[in-house]
Amino acid sequence: MKATDIGRELLYPATNSSVLIAFVSFFLLLEFAAFGGLLGLFLAVLILPALMRYLMLLLEVRTTGSDPGPPGIELFMWFESLWSLFPIVHVLLLIYSTYIIGGLFGAFAVLAIDLLLVALMPASLIVLAMTRSPAEALRPGAVFGLMQRCGSSYWIAPAFIIVATFTMWWLSTLPVIDFLLELVGFYLLFASFALIGGLLRPFGLNREIAIPACREATADVSAKRLEHERGKVLNHAYGFISRGNRTGGLAHIRQWLHEDPDPDTAWPWFYDQMLRWEINDAALLFAQQYLHRLLHNGQFLAANKLMLRCREVDAAFRPLTGDAALALKAAEHFHNDDLIRFLELR
Repeated sequence: MKATDIGRELLYPATNSSVLIAFVSFFLLLEFAAFGGLLGLFLAVLILPALMRYLMLLLEVRTTGSDPGPPGIELFMWFESLWSLFPIVHVLLLIYSTYIIGGLFGAFAVLAIDLLLVALMPASLIVLAMTRSPAEALRPGAVFGLMQRCGSSYWIAPAFIIVATFTMWWLSTLPVIDFLLELVGFYLLFASFALIGGLLRPFGLNREIAIPACREATADVSAKRLEHERGKVLNHAYGFISRGNRTGGLAHIRQWLHEDPDPDTAWPWFYDQMLRWEINDAALLFAQQYLHRLLHNGQFLAANKLMLRCREVDAAFRPLTGDAALALKAAEHFHNDDLIRFLELR
């Protein structure tokens, strides 16, 4: 990574509006929980898993240079993306190994084990984000394989974590108010996850990652996993659209469609799901893009079915202006007289 790339990732939580909103929201919620007594404890139980999920999402999307979008309600669901809670094990491993090693061998041994865990943790988190497998995240072959592929650039992340830790220790020795100290620490946490994800991007390992023992899932499991990933994209898009950002929501779905391994089934899947929303206009706008794809791929039968279905939702539905002639040609190809008359009235 270049120095400018490192700086971009470290500043990303402050320069991206969606991440900044998430940062401020989670920080204020945790501050409230810290002073909320029993209510605060209950709130913390809800917030901390959601925070961990969001940080893993941030790491994952930075491997491709994309944006995580605003935090959605799915982050607070108990059984959503359980793999993303596995970094809790990393934290417990760091705490208990420090406690046990310190009691047995003293301060220098604690420093050595902590440095080792900090050196391995970024690679383990990247493997977890790429494979969704806690077992792979702890497998030495996968962790060291990724470190080897990243080369010397990998050590940027452990070095930053060490510098951030010493920075927090140094600030704690100064007359700095607790609120400001906690704010800086929380920002460094977000910046660390963005930086770890950004490490992978220059190597393109998010698609071709050196984890040789990662077993291929069965077709059924792969289909379920793909539908789950599409569901996450759909939920994020709904978050945009429900807040009035229809353009952003549709753009989020189209971005995924460029990466979906089976776009021919993805387009109708997203359209079917969006029709279940109370906001039908978003589904119809998406249908115009879907119709454009069908028409220009010569899939006239599917295009006719889509237009008829859209007109059942909204009788005024029309294709994009540039697709009108091709849509009429598709209707004429199957002698769909009602659709022909409607399209001729444009």
